[in-house]
Amino acid sequence: MCDKPEHSFVAAIAEAATTTLPKETRGQRKRAEDLRILLRSYVDRIPQDSVFSHRSALVVHGLPIPYLEKGEVFAESVNPRYGVRLANMLVRRRALDSGTHEIVNGIPVTTVLQTVHDIARDCPLAFSVAVLDSAVRESVLTLGEIRTHFESHPVRTGTRKMLTALDNVDGRRESVAESICAVRFVEHSMSGFEPQVDIFDESGRHLARTDFADVHAKVIAEVDGAAKYHLDGADPQQSFERERSREYALRNEGWMVFRIRWSELFSAGVFLRIKEAVRRRMVVDERRQREV
Repeated sequence: MCDKPEHSFVAAIAEAATTTLPKETRGQRKRAEDLRILLRSYVDRIPQDSVFSHRSALVVHGLPIPYLEKGEVFAESVNPRYGVRLANMLVRRRALDSGTHEIVNGIPVTTVLQTVHDIARDCPLAFSVAVLDSAVRESVLTLGEIRTHFESHPVRTGTRKMLTALDNVDGRRESVAESICAVRFVEHSMSGFEPQVDIFDESGRHLARTDFADVHAKVIAEVDGAAKYHLDGADPQQSFERERSREYALRNEGWMVFRIRWSELFSAGVFLRIKEAVRRRMVVDERRQREV
């Protein structure tokens, strides 16, 4: 506690029960906290009768923003009378029906159901599915609740896009990166990959639980990242060694393992390689079956 008189005002704010200060120092939680602080700076700047929506609403409701493109506007809102694009803010002209917006911690914002509705309508498929997966995985919403809201709030444009996003939701995926990866499989017509597959050897010993696996082709896809080796305070070198031993065991059982980095989720290269590996393995398997 600082006892300097000139700091008393700041000290009073810091000690207030309603004051929240930054706590995180790195990673996705730090990024989310930074975005919450940034959003607060826009509360008094959005046009009258507007409410925060889309990415801004995700921050308010504690759902992740899967990614932000370079130069992309973060402050988004909807207004019933007009739309405008400013340097650092996007206001969409949208009806504000009763029950689709609320006040959360003093911030006017679309409800979580309306937020995912807007995201599915206006954002790319991978982004939308990652948001919907997170909402279902974290038990913020159920798939039934989302579907019911979509059906009861029809739109003139974007219906097919919204339904496509719904059809690709799977709460088993454990991260935003896995959700984006799953959409890339769909975009590259790879239907054999299932999330969170347990792999056993011939004696029944459990080898691994993989992010994705095509059990027929015996191809595994792991969504990699440096953060994976720093979870729960674990020693990153030991975590890396465990991952390597795990991968050796899988390869010894005939599995082909691909590791996908975050940056590779946004290009076709690794997915084309995986698709070709699946094709070749399926061809070999078909030949073996014919020979038998």
